[in-house]
Amino acid sequence: MPDWITHIAVAYILCTLLGIRYKQFNTANTVLVLVGAVIPDAVKVGMIFDLFGFGIWEYIWPLHLPIGSLITTTIIALLFKEKKSAFLFLLLGVATHFGLDLLLKNVAGGIILFYPFYWGSWQLGLVATDDYIITIISLVLALVAYLISRRYGKFKDKNEDVN
Repeated sequence: MPDWITHIAVAYILCTLLGIRYKQFNTANTVLVLVGAVIPDAVKVGMIFDLFGFGIWEYIWPLHLPIGSLITTTIIALLFKEKKSAFLFLLLGVATHFGLDLLLKNVAGGIILFYPFYWGSWQLGLVATDDYIITIISLVLALVAYLISRRYGKFKDKNEDVN
């Protein structure tokens, strides 16, 4: 499962479908969820530093732990006027990320979900990390969710004009 594409697509699907029912899932808050979905993979910036000969993996690896993502989410939420709302939408994105990562069959043993309280790894082992079928399915479902939201949005606007 290629990382960012699938994480963003699944977060988009979730927000689009929830947006049909709940007005809080507007475009701005959906973007917050999408950003939250890639926060744990911000650790990949270490590959850029590797190109220049700097080994920073030991310093940034905690970003891919739930506690590191929670701290990062909190710091990002402080930049917004409505801090609590921004935090919750970012956190939803982080939750979708870890939910998807739990499905992976990871060679490293999985995610250390309860660090620093428990160092054991968790994984369900349902999807191989190099499985592109999941990415294709998530992109198709994201397109379907987009089309449904456009159709529902037009239907909703017509009903509001009548009332």
